[in-house]
Amino acid sequence: MTKAKGDALDVLRNAIEMELEGKDFFERAIGIVKHQRAKDTFSGLVKQEQRHVEVLGAELARLERGKDWLSLNQLETSGESYPKLSVFRDKAIKRIKIDPGTGELDVLGLGIEIERKSIKYYEDAGRAVRDGNAREMFAWLVKEESGHLAILTAEYDYRSKSGYYYDNAEFSLEVM
Repeated sequence: MTKAKGDALDVLRNAIEMELEGKDFFERAIGIVKHQRAKDTFSGLVKQEQRHVEVLGAELARLERGKDWLSLNQLETSGESYPKLSVFRDKAIKRIKIDPGTGELDVLGLGIEIERKSIKYYEDAGRAVRDGNAREMFAWLVKEESGHLAILTAEYDYRSKSGYYYDNAEFSLEVM
């Protein structure tokens, strides 16, 4: 295996772990926040993070089999699926701490921080890869996580009554 392909595998494994951490955090946040709107926000993010795990996992499985990156469009139509990888069975996913007394604004703030770190990671990964399909994948993830950041920031602003926030949305930032 070439160093570049080995590096890509590491980047994808780290990205999957990061997405699983985010999904786990958002699932736990649902149990902490009181407002239904916040619960719905986190529930939508759980689904989107799971979708990211599936896309990244399918790409990782392809690369581990010695195949090249697929474009997002090719990956969607290929029917490739994400096998449960043993690397994650043995590796404890770091849990982001949420104390029982943590308030909604604190939970939203942690979610915002998670999304900012994800965006930076995917921007850096996109700059580091040479393959055009890989760059496309990371650009898509930057866009997805930026949408999550906008949703969480708007919810934070709404809850804190500061800044600009969405009330009854004229459009959705959620991606199916």
